[in-house]
Amino acid sequence: MSRRIVSAVAAIALVALIAPSAGAQTGFGVRYGSISVEGDYVKMDATSAFGAHVALGFIPVLKFQVGAEVLSGTATYNYTPEIPNTDFDQDFKSIGIFADVRYPIKLLPLFPVKPVIGGGINVNLMSYLDREMFLTGGVSPDVEDFTQTGYHLMFGLLIKPPFLPFSLTTEYRLQTIKLEDDTVSNNGFVIGLTFGF
Repeated sequence: MSRRIVSAVAAIALVALIAPSAGAQTGFGVRYGSISVEGDYVKMDATSAFGAHVALGFIPVLKFQVGAEVLSGTATYNYTPEIPNTDFDQDFKSIGIFADVRYPIKLLPLFPVKPVIGGGINVNLMSYLDREMFLTGGVSPDVEDFTQTGYHLMFGLLIKPPFLPFSLTTEYRLQTIKLEDDTVSNNGFVIGLTFGF
């Protein structure tokens, strides 16, 4: 079943690259973000996230993106409500795979800057210290791996210089991830450079 899904996605991407109507709106790009992580029990100051994406434009008024981002750093975990004076640092890692739809708002014909709004879903392969495991595992348990789903909203600017084969997106993203016993927000600014868009 998974092979059929991968084959279908590959076929769609190939058609988008070949078809003249979609080719001008399709491209590959890289991403960089400054992301903060915050939940009821975990907090991480703004840290760098790196990734890549594919932009697809089958519908003239909408832009689609799929991609992945890697975020890794040290987070502060605080379980004081259950165990007094438990405030310590531990690893937090996330590989986020996302798909979203974006709507560029045309201000003036041929104007190279357009406001963009959008949103979508994300699947996060995460390593973090789960609250339940902390409460049952003692004072120094290790981080564990989890797969969590969530959603995100974004707004920003799409900059497409005339006659150049790339576009630049600057956006602020509001992302929510539902953990087993917490809801974590990964919010911050993301810059994306797309070639062939």
